[in-house]
Amino acid sequence: MAKIPESIVRHVQDVARIEDVVSDFVDLRKAGMNLTGLCPFHDDKHDGNFIVRPSTVSEQRGGNTFKCFVCEKKGGPVKFLMEHARLSFPDAIRWLGKKYCIEVDDVPVNWTPPPPRPKPAPLPRLTFKRQTVADSMKDVEQTLFVKWLRSLPWSDEQQARLTEVLRLYCVGTCPHGPEWVAFWQITHDGVPLTAKYMKYHADGHRVKDRDEQGRKVFASDWEHAWRARQKQYDPDKWDTSSRALFGCHLLAKYPNAVVNLVESEKTALIMATYYGDFRQQIWLACGGLNFLQLSMLQPLIEQGRTVWLWPDKDGAEKWQQVADKMGYDRMNIYIGFFASCWREEDGDKADVADIAIRMMRTGDKPRHTTGEGQGATEKSSTDTGQGGATPDPVTCDSNDPFMDDEMLDPQVREMRMKMSRVHSSGWGKWPTCNVKDVHSVGEIISNHPILTKLLNNE
Repeated sequence: MAKIPESIVRHVQDVARIEDVVSDFVDLRKAGMNLTGLCPFHDDKHDGNFIVRPSTVSEQRGGNTFKCFVCEKKGGPVKFLMEHARLSFPDAIRWLGKKYCIEVDDVPVNWTPPPPRPKPAPLPRLTFKRQTVADSMKDVEQTLFVKWLRSLPWSDEQQARLTEVLRLYCVGTCPHGPEWVAFWQITHDGVPLTAKYMKYHADGHRVKDRDEQGRKVFASDWEHAWRARQKQYDPDKWDTSSRALFGCHLLAKYPNAVVNLVESEKTALIMATYYGDFRQQIWLACGGLNFLQLSMLQPLIEQGRTVWLWPDKDGAEKWQQVADKMGYDRMNIYIGFFASCWREEDGDKADVADIAIRMMRTGDKPRHTTGEGQGATEKSSTDTGQGGATPDPVTCDSNDPFMDDEMLDPQVREMRMKMSRVHSSGWGKWPTCNVKDVHSVGEIISNHPILTKLLNNE
């Protein structure tokens, strides 16, 4: 039998996509940037142990590979076929060539994958008692993360508010030590699902460790994963895949507040401490750039909440694409923050929290800008005596370094979206123009001085 030319082998390997190959054998579902399903290499009962990193993920981040965290099988498309279908390397190349219409040689491969294994009955969802959450919160002031938060240039009022914010958001300790902090994920109806463990340096930056491939990754863990390693429950008998937005449980407590959604838990805590008035606006976090998912936003959509997305500087385009796909017309991206506050020294990877902290320390604030969002900064006239600005975050004429006047008022923010749809030349590009939006604008304008000025270009 003639050897397959090396050029054809490389071509097949370059073309083969792990998500295409595995999906012939396993039912996969989207999970952030990954795909997940039941592992085909062992009697798996838990959807989430088997992860597929699709070809769209960069090779440096493990793209075009699979891995099971239970049986530890891993590899690429060819390795998957050799392990699961018991094919030799040449037959795996021939099988892939047939799949992708690449002529390899004249040796037939008459192997058809079996139908995907049927999914088992749904497992009960793993949840935690509220007392477990409360117990973890007792010594949170001893963590390096909270000590760093305390060191920021808050006013006395904000320092006191930080204590309340930590309590409201259920920030706790974890068994790994004071370098770690626990961010509890609690559903909108008050059910604790799990806690994300994150490790911080004393300067507020996350600690990076090296994974099995020697790549630097952020050190993290989960409450449910730690308890499984401690043999406190059988992970094969419980569904641990459910997630909630950090701070989601505050939706019930503040039913009329506008929702500001940021990437990181740290950012949510900092912005909530700065603004403070939860009756007007609450700050939630999805946990990262790639975790803006419909399943996590469903409670916001079902409640008809007004949602403003605050991505980090490198995430605006991606979040806009995700928001467009969701099609929820009360969710929009607020990019004015970076337009008016970002500086070159912040870097292209700057997040909202880093810029907010820098502005508090320097006393800078954005000048109120035109509709195009081009902004500059000027020194704040308000100073705490501790090197930070302390504008009133509620009143519309405050020296607020993070929002323009309209954005401070949730009623204005709501009507600003509606007016933008009606007047397409107004405040940016909007995907829809709903006739129903016109009906209530007049009555709002007549009773609201800021909106009157906006419409009259004053």
